[in-house]
Amino acid sequence: MVKQFQLYRWLRFIFLLVAGILIVVAPIKSFDIIIYIVSSYIAIYGILSIIDGFSIRKLTGENNIAIALGIGALFLALGVLLFAKFLIALVPPVLGIILLVNGINQFRDSHEMTKRVKIKPYLDYFYSALLVAAGIVFILNPSKTIIFIYQLFGVGLILLAFFEIINSRIYRD
Repeated sequence: MVKQFQLYRWLRFIFLLVAGILIVVAPIKSFDIIIYIVSSYIAIYGILSIIDGFSIRKLTGENNIAIALGIGALFLALGVLLFAKFLIALVPPVLGIILLVNGINQFRDSHEMTKRVKIKPYLDYFYSALLVAAGIVFILNPSKTIIFIYQLFGVGLILLAFFEIINSRIYRD
């Protein structure tokens, strides 16, 4: 069981590091490759989970959820392959609308607060303006913002990869 746990950690480390580096170095060129990597990762996880489920059933004679999770992961991997491009294209406009609405609500709430408290919330107004501006940029220029978000995501994946290595060292003993 411990070996399997370490195997999952190394699988996550390799996936996170490779995907993160690809995204940061070549965000536009790596998009299709990342979809295949993510789908492959989920499929490998599903296969390992099914194998774990059968080995647990063989050892204990009891049914467990690992087999169902593995099958679900295989379906998810197929879904990622089929629908990822469509769903990714929706992220910037939807995020832009959310930011725009939050910016307007923040401004309204700050303005309403001035009726009860006699201070001017300049930082809240500034924050509201930033949210509205970011929302408008996300709505009007989704291709540039998706590349920026994608690169930030890549940096996050690289950081997570290093956290996986640190955690594998901690749990090794």
